[in-house]
Amino acid sequence: MRVNSESPRLTSSGVSAPAPLRKIDPKYPPTLIKERVEGEVVLYAVIRRDGSVDSIQLVRGIDEQLDANAMEALSQWKFRPAMKQGTPVDLEAIVHIPFHPPGER
Repeated sequence: MRVNSESPRLTSSGVSAPAPLRKIDPKYPPTLIKERVEGEVVLYAVIRRDGSVDSIQLVRGIDEQLDANAMEALSQWKFRPAMKQGTPVDLEAIVHIPFHPPGER
């Protein structure tokens, strides 16, 4: 599941997908921008029924610093939780966080 800011949709298990309410951008150090270190960090996380995020784990990284910054930023996100039959539920998610130099996407 790719978490983004689109409207909620129903997953194959009859659970509506969570939707981000507050997204914190990860820090992208100027030195890494200058060195053109870019790509997409992929993280596993559990989005809790209260909309908080925990159990964050790195699935695919691009740079040790950017990986850590992405994990730190995601830990501060807040979601409208996944819903099953009108009740908020915890949901495991894969979250993609892109890093691209300004003006390149």
